[in-house]
Amino acid sequence: MSHQVEESAKASLPSPPQVANTQRLSAPDGSLIGETLHIAGKVSAQEPLVIRGTIEGDVAAPEQPVTITESGGVSHRIEARLISVAGSVEGLLVATDQAILLPGARVSGSIEAKRMKCADGAWLTAKIRVMSPGHP
Repeated sequence: MSHQVEESAKASLPSPPQVANTQRLSAPDGSLIGETLHIAGKVSAQEPLVIRGTIEGDVAAPEQPVTITESGGVSHRIEARLISVAGSVEGLLVATDQAILLPGARVSGSIEAKRMKCADGAWLTAKIRVMSPGHP
């Protein structure tokens, strides 16, 4: 019986619209962390960053956008101007401008951002703090 409940729960989740994700998940002129790459430690970027692999540690790109794709995952802390999540994040997200949770995103922890957008199909268990302009 639990198998039937599990299958019906999976069936009720909406499929993420591919067109919407494609626009947010590309980083022209930036860096890509591939699906098979696993990094344990700190990542710093001075250019747009797309994460398809796994990072266990801090991601710092204070003036840049950081995107976590459907296959990507980050645990610990992300600091960026714009953070788009379609994969999984566990820890603290600090977006100096905006945090966007796309369909299929799984976020657990805390979010600090001036603006936040959460799409249908995103899963969120977090403490949220909206930052005022000029007050970090």
